[in-house]
Amino acid sequence: MHTGTRIPDGYDFLGHLYDAVLAPDGFRLFVDKLVEVLDLRAVTMIIRHCDTHEVKALWLAGAITQAWAESYALEYARDDVLASHIMQAPIAHFYASNLDVSYPDGFSRTRFYTEWLAPQGVAYAAGAIVLQEGPWLTQLILQRRRDQPPFARDEMDLLNRLVPHLQRAIQMRQRLDESRIDRQLLAAGLDALAMPVFLFNERMRVAHCNRSAERLIEEGVLYLQDGHLQARNGALTRRLGFDVSLAVAASRRDGISHESVTRLPREGHPPLLLLMVPLHAGDAALPHGAALMFVFDPEQQPQPVLATVQALFGLSAVEAQLAVALCCGRTLGEFAEERGTSLHTVKSQLKNIYLKTGTRRQPDLVSMLLASPAFFVVPPVS
Repeated sequence: MHTGTRIPDGYDFLGHLYDAVLAPDGFRLFVDKLVEVLDLRAVTMIIRHCDTHEVKALWLAGAITQAWAESYALEYARDDVLASHIMQAPIAHFYASNLDVSYPDGFSRTRFYTEWLAPQGVAYAAGAIVLQEGPWLTQLILQRRRDQPPFARDEMDLLNRLVPHLQRAIQMRQRLDESRIDRQLLAAGLDALAMPVFLFNERMRVAHCNRSAERLIEEGVLYLQDGHLQARNGALTRRLGFDVSLAVAASRRDGISHESVTRLPREGHPPLLLLMVPLHAGDAALPHGAALMFVFDPEQQPQPVLATVQALFGLSAVEAQLAVALCCGRTLGEFAEERGTSLHTVKSQLKNIYLKTGTRRQPDLVSMLLASPAFFVVPPVS
């Protein structure tokens, strides 16, 4: 009786498998090693939605190409007898075409066989639904040519022993990917803010600073040392570190609030105001703790996005420019002079702005605009 491909003594399948958790290309090395060690034609590892067939991840190894994989999914999958058997059988168990499946008469005349299997030289296949989480399935499919040995039961036993480790590695990588995406989304959200913002982790190190905060560091107002935020003054650095530690500690405790303001003196300029805020997950504490620090510069004039002002309030380009000018402290006369137009025209434009924003006085208009998103987000990078 054939006992399948002999695995080299001491071969570490698990090492390659768990390396995939952190590897940039995921399970690519693992499927490559399956092809090499098990003497396979090809391996396909896919994470897909069982209803929509959306593919979340795909790793190919050996002789299978992206084009053949796509044609299988789009045209031939429904005629795959082994795939149908796998979908109906218990999951987390490997099945082989030459061991567990009975093929109907005339199978060799089906389009799947004549147009997909035969042109690639596929003679034997084995596979499993390794993991199912909600509608998402992770499948692993192995293929052999006719000049390679058919699959043996001891090989299926080996693969079945790998299943718990496969499941664990897949889940670990997915959680890591989700965490990376969450961090990327958080970083993108902070980068969209015009005000400088620093995010501190549980070790009181800067986990992220947005573009506006990076400019402060480039200007030398603050700097980083081993990930810790430093001021040019030793006493201020200690004060800053103390406030960060209190805010991070407060974020670990449910219902605790600790907000502090530190003044950072600057020669010849008003001090920067540093507001430290603990982060909470809704009403709950964060298990590891985190905090945000907002930096307010009293001299910094708002730099609103004109297109956003237009879109928010339905203003024309000139009306948006006038509204922004008023928010920045300029008078109607100064705006008229800059534009080379009459004061009467500018007053007429202001009346249109009042109508469109539902305001009646300049202070009300300025308050509304300053509270709008146009003054909190940075212009899009072209």
